[in-house]
Amino acid sequence: MSGSSRNGRRGKRTGRVPYKNAAMHADSPAPEINVTPLVDVCLVLLIIFMVVTPMLGRGKDVVLPKLVDATKHKEGDQVFVSINDDGAWIEQDLYLSKGDFLTALDESLKVAAGKAAANGDKGPLLFLKGDRDTDYGQVRIVLEWITSSESMISDVALVVDLDE
Repeated sequence: MSGSSRNGRRGKRTGRVPYKNAAMHADSPAPEINVTPLVDVCLVLLIIFMVVTPMLGRGKDVVLPKLVDATKHKEGDQVFVSINDDGAWIEQDLYLSKGDFLTALDESLKVAAGKAAANGDKGPLLFLKGDRDTDYGQVRIVLEWITSSESMISDVALVVDLDE
């Protein structure tokens, strides 16, 4: 039997192997991305950020000072220190050195302390006014001078301009 196949059929041999043919036509990988794991990861990250965000640095909780109106203090129980690019001013007098400034501040505070005691207040109030266009470093230096002094300051208030 020439040209016959194993099954006894004549003709062209196909060479089909049933298990290989089934594997070739099985579900092949889809060209689309499977988004389910991506959604799972995103949801887990969202939950983590929702839990952690309230704990992030908003700073330590402190009791903030209240707004004080200078007009409710009596005349004389307060001292005004102004700072601009020229230097530090106590009332209308300019001071450029720390020693001169602290000497004048002590004198002004003694007078204000006497007036505050006469009015029944606990002590003089020091108002610190920094020019808007002045470098903040200058204001910081004068504030360090004030805090390094051994004056009888009861309160230091930073003066701001209210927009109305």
